[in-house]
Amino acid sequence: MTDYSNEIAGNSGDGDAGDKSLLENLPQPFGFYRYILGGDHLHFGLWPDDEPGLTMEEAQERMFERLLSFLPPAPAKILDVGCGLGYSAHLLSEKGYAVTAIAPAAGLIAYARRTYESKNVRFIETGFFGDHPVLVEGLFDVLFFQESMQYLFPLSAVMERGRKLLSEKGVLVMGDEVCYSSGIRHLTAVHTAEDFTVALSENGFKIAERVRIGGQVSPTCRFIVEAFTSNFDALVAGGGKEAEDQLLHYLEGWKNQQMWYEDGRMGYELIAAKKDPFFIRPYTDGDEKTVLPMFNQIFHVNRSIGHWHWKFRDNPYGSYRIALAFSDSVPVAAHYAGYPVPFFSYEDSPSDFLSFQIGDTMTSPEVRNIGLGKTGLLARTSEYFYAKFCEGRVPFIYGFNTGHIRKLGMRYLGYVYISPVTYWTRDLTKSPLQHPPLLQRLLAGFTVEEVTTVDAGWDDFFSRVGPSYRLLVRRGSEYLKWRYLDCPDKVHRVFSIKKRGVLTGWSVFTLRENKLLWGDALFDRQLPESVSYLLHTVVQRFFPDANTVEGWFSRHPDWWSGLLETTGFKVVPEPNELTPCFVIFGGKVNRDKLEDTLYYTWGDSDLF
Repeated sequence: MTDYSNEIAGNSGDGDAGDKSLLENLPQPFGFYRYILGGDHLHFGLWPDDEPGLTMEEAQERMFERLLSFLPPAPAKILDVGCGLGYSAHLLSEKGYAVTAIAPAAGLIAYARRTYESKNVRFIETGFFGDHPVLVEGLFDVLFFQESMQYLFPLSAVMERGRKLLSEKGVLVMGDEVCYSSGIRHLTAVHTAEDFTVALSENGFKIAERVRIGGQVSPTCRFIVEAFTSNFDALVAGGGKEAEDQLLHYLEGWKNQQMWYEDGRMGYELIAAKKDPFFIRPYTDGDEKTVLPMFNQIFHVNRSIGHWHWKFRDNPYGSYRIALAFSDSVPVAAHYAGYPVPFFSYEDSPSDFLSFQIGDTMTSPEVRNIGLGKTGLLARTSEYFYAKFCEGRVPFIYGFNTGHIRKLGMRYLGYVYISPVTYWTRDLTKSPLQHPPLLQRLLAGFTVEEVTTVDAGWDDFFSRVGPSYRLLVRRGSEYLKWRYLDCPDKVHRVFSIKKRGVLTGWSVFTLRENKLLWGDALFDRQLPESVSYLLHTVVQRFFPDANTVEGWFSRHPDWWSGLLETTGFKVVPEPNELTPCFVIFGGKVNRDKLEDTLYYTWGDSDLF
């Protein structure tokens, strides 16, 4: 940690640092900051890891240099939004830029004009949303926000206004604090990271650079806290009768910020976003009329509008979790979507949460060469989806990727992977299912039947057996009804097995040619024999032409995979090299937990 004691002690009230007229005439907290900093560069400092021992002033210079690296060459036209005392605008003008600097405070603009106005920089008293004639649409090559974005609301309006003010190839450059925790959102004016992603994307900006530098900026918080504390009496004496209450308020705020930086709830980001012809937004009414034909063309299927409505509109856990990229000439350039599913986890105690099963990710062939990597349209659309629907709302989302997509997912979509899909199969022509003897069947008391409705008894069953699976989709009556019984494709057949009238397990099947696809299952661990009873009955009575039984089942829990093995199933490579993939958004879930505890089946994908 940098030692500021000498710097702080030096601001004893003499010279510029102690100019009491500034304390009285400048709006607060600018007067306070001007006093303790001893100069007009009232911005956060940047302490690079390879430059230990910088002073506060040197750190501020490093921050300005870093922001300068995002700018196009001079003599670009720059609008400095929220220019403070005008020092950054002055430095930009000295680099050859034509700078218009604005702020809504008369005292700040008066000081900036008196101190820094020149032929290359002019200072205008107006707000960003003002109608001053200097704010000409399409005039500026750069919008420059240095710690001013947090004073502007809402962000969507800021970006909409910004796009209009920028020239065709204009860029928005920002350095500001960012909130990473919903828990402190009501305590600070700082915008969240996801709010920036959403607002920029929806208003036609492509994020070219985005760097988190909170760890290299956080010493600023300590500096301000120590400087306010050391100079408290002088600041109060020079700031007028309200100075003490104001100073205590700002001091408390900086102490909170220091704590939030340290625990990762707040940070600092540098963003350079370019004006772009493509916009990204959530679903709006009627989008399916364009999306569905594109899906059928790309994936060579014939999905019906009924299927689309069932999946995205009629889901009982949430509708229209869809992000689309588009332009004036391309109605759907990229599409990233998911449908909500309820999850259950059991460790020391049961817990429930929502996740999204990701599917229908696609890019229009005519725009696949636009952008590289994370600037590609699918990557940008996925980032928007995460910010709009996931951050702070779900612990993870998941899907199943083929082998050729895996690298793209890891590099550009933020995916992490667990072991490939475990594909279980039993060849019935070589190893028929054995028919239990009559006496054994009678004594066991098992009955198997096909079901077309599910009731609260299925919820009770899940409550009883769910903890033995540890982490899985909550397969209760509401989910099963929606996922299988209400699916308009009418390919799923659901079977239950009961022991003397009490539900002990169920499975879902569909027949494809002579392959019986076992798509989903849940059984009571205490009655393992019910699996073979159900399988034999289902094959004999309902699917006598099946030559094989095949299905996806994770290796977890161990008792379940062991039961499949003793029932005669073997693991073979999944034909499409599918692998479960995840984007993790925090909380208690991590890759190792997913690898070690997640129970999944074919029905947890949109491929069954």
